[in-house]
Amino acid sequence: MQLYSERVSTGVKGLDELIEGGLIPGRVYLVIGPPGSGKTTFGMQFLLEGARRGEKTAYISLIHKPEEVVKDMVRFDPSIYAYVNTWKLMLFDLGPILWRESTRVPTWRSVLSRIREIVEDEKITRLVIDPLTAIDFPQQDPVEKRVELAKFIRGLEDLGVTAYLIAEMIDLDRYSEEHYLVSGIIMLHYFMHEGRMIRAIQIFKMRGIKHDPNLKLLKFTDRGLVVYNKSPFEVEE
Repeated sequence: MQLYSERVSTGVKGLDELIEGGLIPGRVYLVIGPPGSGKTTFGMQFLLEGARRGEKTAYISLIHKPEEVVKDMVRFDPSIYAYVNTWKLMLFDLGPILWRESTRVPTWRSVLSRIREIVEDEKITRLVIDPLTAIDFPQQDPVEKRVELAKFIRGLEDLGVTAYLIAEMIDLDRYSEEHYLVSGIIMLHYFMHEGRMIRAIQIFKMRGIKHDPNLKLLKFTDRGLVVYNKSPFEVEE
């Protein structure tokens, strides 16, 4: 059994303790959840943690304007501008470039080519791609689709970066190719329970890491997202 002494902190308070100290470096993780569940904030906290540790990190947007994402994060961490201005947290808006180059939805291959250039040129160690659903397959055959996605994920791993792929997931009973190919899946939830809205996080899958797959309480605080090692259904005092 291979043991991993080095870990990558998620930057989300309370989460590292649930996954044996953090993520395994150089792997690709999927962050999924419904709209408004905190996926982008979750990803930005991951990048900011790396920037604080002196790493070079990158947020790659395929739809949203990265500058707007930064503005949203200021309320949680005003220091984000310092990291952006010193190129510790780099912003890349690939959406307009990829759409201009092709009349169809950007493909895994075209996105990976751009990402490889960015990672190698800038020596990036942490990466967030948001959202994964902006990329489509040129093939219709399910087998070929899985092959293309496998090449995309393997390509990211070969670059040596620890990466988050952010994606929407509304139907929790429906799984697609990326769920089987990534090293880990982190689900963010929100739902009504006894007349109140609660948030939760679920470590659905984490290869090589012992983890608890049960729902844990997740909260938005003035410092961003925080995970609590307890059920979200517990009555708070």
